[in-house]
Amino acid sequence: MNLQQLKVFVYTVKYKKLYLVAEKLGIRQPTVTFHLNKLQEELGVPLFFTKSYHTIQLTEAGKSLYHYAQNITSQSEEIEDLMREFKELKAGRISIGSTHTPATYIIIPYLSKLKKEYNDISIVLDVNTSSVIIEKVKQFQLDFGIMTEVNFKDEELISKPLQKDDLVIVMHPNHPLNKKQTLTPSDLSGQPLVHHEPESVSRKLFDEWAKQHHVSLKIKMETSGSEAMKEAVKHEMGYGILSENIISREVRNGELCMHPIPEWKYKRQIFLIRRKDKLVSPAMQLFLDRFRLE
Repeated sequence: MNLQQLKVFVYTVKYKKLYLVAEKLGIRQPTVTFHLNKLQEELGVPLFFTKSYHTIQLTEAGKSLYHYAQNITSQSEEIEDLMREFKELKAGRISIGSTHTPATYIIIPYLSKLKKEYNDISIVLDVNTSSVIIEKVKQFQLDFGIMTEVNFKDEELISKPLQKDDLVIVMHPNHPLNKKQTLTPSDLSGQPLVHHEPESVSRKLFDEWAKQHHVSLKIKMETSGSEAMKEAVKHEMGYGILSENIISREVRNGELCMHPIPEWKYKRQIFLIRRKDKLVSPAMQLFLDRFRLE
């Protein structure tokens, strides 16, 4: 069993057609068949239910091998990319997964500066939920994850807190509660609220806070977008709960006002995560060197 055989096997499962496997790997179709036959012969067990490969259906042994072969081939391709980057002097690819707030309001200036200095570096930014980003980092599909969490620990990952990302109450300047210097939990009870969607981490934290402080939430609208929430608050549909990082401009311009959430104990931070065992390429190191938040 060798690396080429495993790569042919993984590509066969992925693309289902031998001619596509041949195209992707730059080899002839009979060579694909040869490698598949040789792999099964050396292992001594059938990996597919049919010998013709017209229908790609894995046996239990094939499924078990595929699980490991995916990681092996992924890491071998990563090594090839890494060596190519050394050879090409900093040319490479960086893949970053980020939750909405860091992706929209924080990361882009750093990526723009990096691209100006190293134009040959390819950058992929995947905006997604924390759970999806964590899984993709673990599966070697992303180099880094950047996300907002209260606490983050994972044995497989290195995590570094970058900066605080506190939630605050956002109001229109004409909101009756805006006249108060200090809000209490009871002040918010029954007030119209523009809320996050149920799956949102911000929603879960605020709902937990409201339950602890016996605050009755009067949800007037739910939205999955921070910009939509800001617009709804500007149009006096209710107060909102947003990251302090994303409303500074509107507060400076007098379009919105913000207040601390009373008796709030959840200290959110933006974390950068990566696999402990993942090779750090020159392109990745460039990003780490330049991505500094305070």
